[in-house]
Amino acid sequence: MKSLTVVKFGGSLTKNLKAQDKFLKELAGISRRRRFILVHGGGLEINAMLEKFSVASKFVNGLRYTDADTLSVVELALSGKVNRVLTTGLIKNGANAVGISGKDGKSVICKQVKELGFVGEPVKVNKKLAEVLLEAGFLPVIASIAQDAKGDVMNINADTLASSIASAFKAEKLIFLTDVPGVFDKNKKTIKEIKIGAVGALIKSEVITGGMIPKIKGCVSSVKKGVKEVWIADGASGIKNVKGTVIKR
Repeated sequence: MKSLTVVKFGGSLTKNLKAQDKFLKELAGISRRRRFILVHGGGLEINAMLEKFSVASKFVNGLRYTDADTLSVVELALSGKVNRVLTTGLIKNGANAVGISGKDGKSVICKQVKELGFVGEPVKVNKKLAEVLLEAGFLPVIASIAQDAKGDVMNINADTLASSIASAFKAEKLIFLTDVPGVFDKNKKTIKEIKIGAVGALIKSEVITGGMIPKIKGCVSSVKKGVKEVWIADGASGIKNVKGTVIKR
């Protein structure tokens, strides 16, 4: 299979319509020449819908607990709203986009994280459906919903899903488009490149802190599993000329 780039789009970028429109236009253009898989979450849309349907949120150690009512809203927000918006935007800009989720074609099988309810961690990626779409010239747009081995629907972290898919395909690039322009050094300037062997020292010296730690560790894991390079990039700059921090061997 030809080289592939996996892109994760999400976070507060979903409310930055200017950045979103630029991203969709650029991705539609370059997807005619290169292969992409787009993975997305949609936390802001989930929160808005939970409030709209008066479904109370419960958190366990800062992580959302997904009960049956919450799961119904999560799937509606991700597959019914965010996925449709992104897919439609790509099609309007000329891309052959197809919206699916991780549960379609049993593409992603999860192990349930029981303390968080209907939340899963990917344990197996079945590439067949995505490969069929890619070979036929389509751009898969994948919502972060999947199933466990029994067929129960699970909510998945979109970063984790993107990493798992990129690793399964041994993608040339995995790009996390975020609302920050990469990893900062102690002077608040973007670090252009990080070798995976240097990550431990950067965490120990507190250059990498807080929520960036699990994201960087996920990047390192992806590189070790065969992804050539992983980007934490500024979503507002678009996808055509990626700007941010690249993590590689």
